[in-house]
Amino acid sequence: MSVRSYIFSKQFLKQLILAASLTIAIMWGALKLLDIYTLHGRGIHVPDLEGLQLEEAKDLLQEFNLRYTINDSIFDHNRDKGSVALQDPEAGTEVKKNRTIYLTTVAVLQEMVPMPDLTDLSRRQAVALLETHGLAIGRIEYKPDIARNVVLEQKYQDGIIEADAPVAVGTRINLVLGEGLGENIALVPFVIGQTPEEAARTLISASLNLGQETFYNDSTKNIKVYRQNPDPLDEPVYLQAGSTVDLVYRSAEEFDFEAYLEKLFSVPIPDLAGMTPDAARLKLKDMDIVVGREVFENGASRDHAIVLRQVPEFDGKSTIRKGEAIDIWYEPPFEDIKPNDPN
Repeated sequence: MSVRSYIFSKQFLKQLILAASLTIAIMWGALKLLDIYTLHGRGIHVPDLEGLQLEEAKDLLQEFNLRYTINDSIFDHNRDKGSVALQDPEAGTEVKKNRTIYLTTVAVLQEMVPMPDLTDLSRRQAVALLETHGLAIGRIEYKPDIARNVVLEQKYQDGIIEADAPVAVGTRINLVLGEGLGENIALVPFVIGQTPEEAARTLISASLNLGQETFYNDSTKNIKVYRQNPDPLDEPVYLQAGSTVDLVYRSAEEFDFEAYLEKLFSVPIPDLAGMTPDAARLKLKDMDIVVGREVFENGASRDHAIVLRQVPEFDGKSTIRKGEAIDIWYEPPFEDIKPNDPN
């Protein structure tokens, strides 16, 4: 049989079809085995591990048939020590079985820094240097010394801490400052609406200490100062330098601080009608309102006038923010009308 005749014979065609079928079967089987090996269509969604302690994260990953490796360790005072800070891949990512999840944990041991030498620095310089080293200002106290607001001693708790001594990041360092010559008086700042960190910094800058801290309710999320004692809102308050200011905090997630502050800084619009210019000015000054434009009509003068109208007007309901102005128009006062003489 010739080659041509064999190629077109039934026997060759049967063998060709058999070989093609076998090839297709082998390829299909190989693809199925590959799917089984790679778990095609059966991915695992990475669980959320952030905030969990390492042992908790480890147990959870085992339940998901995943592995883990600690990739890094960081210092974070806002997270629990030993907890998971970051993960890669992120939570919700679809991965295959036995995939390795890389974790970044919060260091268990505290980060240490050398204590800077604050002696003979001004209070402002000392606070800035402490913050540069990751430390915080604690309490301040004063003692007689000619150098006012200059650091005489640096303390940790009740003892002196020497320069270069190892200290944990975030530690509060107490300062002893010179009170200078004469009376050392501090003006109490207004800190309502500030965060605890901002309020503490403001008080320290005013030579005062943070006193008792309480919460208006149990929520400690996104808190700000709700009340302070003493409260300098209505009139200036002076204390001996180193005195304390007590603070009450409230959650900004549950309370509208913007509207609260607007109300605190607002006063009812006064009724100035019929007042003399001096009386109107004194009234506005007592309410922390500024005298705006003054117009004298019909020959009125500052020594011979009463208030005709004002803007904004008095309506018994509206308020004005402290520090804003009221414009005033004056007219001559009404002359007393005398009865005609019968004689």
